Amino acid sequence: MFQFPFFWYSVPSLMQKWLEDVFVHGFSHGRTGDKLRGKKLVISFTSGAPEEMYQKAGLQNYEIDEFLPPLKQTANMCGMQFSGVVYSGGLSYQSRHDEEKLAVMHQKAILHAKRVAELVKNL
Repeated sequence: MFQFPFFWYSVPSLMQKWLEDVFVHGFSHGRTGDKLRGKKLVISFTSGAPEEMYQKAGLQNYEIDEFLPPLKQTANMCGMQFSGVVYSGGLSYQSRHDEEKLAVMHQKAILHAKRVAELVKNL
């Protein structure tokens, strides 16, 4: 499972570095790179922007799934089975000082975790 906050339309830089350090030729892909083959990959992520912003006519100009091809292709290249996405928007660190918004985010986070658990349970 990859779990991360959506950051500048991708994974955070530290996660990208981890991918570059771990998903190396001969381990994750290539002629002898079979260590991840057959594994299931679930992507779980959140964004600060509300979900409705990720629409063709929305502020972000794209639907959220349109940002995922690099991760899906990573799974494909490594022979992994792409097994789904759990996404929740509107979880912004910026709202941490507003008690009302914080309570809403807390509920969204709980629902997100339940959706992840349900997906994993059904794999």
